[in-house]
Amino acid sequence: MSNNNNTEEKISLPNLETDRLYLRERTVADAEAVFEYASLPEVSWPAGFPPVKTVEDEVYYLEHVLPKRNADHHLPSGYGICFKGTDKVIGSVDFNLRHADDVLEMGYTLHPDYWGQGMITEAAQALIDLGFTQLGLHKIEIGCYDYNVGSRRVAEKLGFTLEATIRDRKDAQGKRCADLRYGLLKSEWEKHHGSI
Repeated sequence: MSNNNNTEEKISLPNLETDRLYLRERTVADAEAVFEYASLPEVSWPAGFPPVKTVEDEVYYLEHVLPKRNADHHLPSGYGICFKGTDKVIGSVDFNLRHADDVLEMGYTLHPDYWGQGMITEAAQALIDLGFTQLGLHKIEIGCYDYNVGSRRVAEKLGFTLEATIRDRKDAQGKRCADLRYGLLKSEWEKHHGSI
């Protein structure tokens, strides 16, 4: 992986396996599976985007919007979350925003059928480990709305510190809420994982 700033360069991540999960890049072939959860208001609004209206819209996102965002912000490809032994995407975990050369923000979504089972924590931990060991990151951040209790729990379980509560922001639906900002430094991660 190169750290130059050529925006045309695609930063592909290696496929990963965790205890229960297989993480791989999403492709247009995953559009129907992603649509199954990205079209649900209970998934999309707390994640900061309107429900996807059609499978064709998801195809367009995977084919054009996601690759352009990643190229423009020099972000790695991110992952679709699958159960080991299957190839169906049930969620995603990505670095979706670059705050500095070595500071990325992470986001995640998951089909509601799998909520409360630790899937996102498991997938996000794998991405965090990769970020600190292979991408040379100094810090990883997570942003979420205050009402997104599941996302807040994930950040806390992963060892992130609540760094800021930005009051009276508008969410993706225009409703007033607090925007919570969490952060994890590489030095904090090393205390729990041993230095590399």
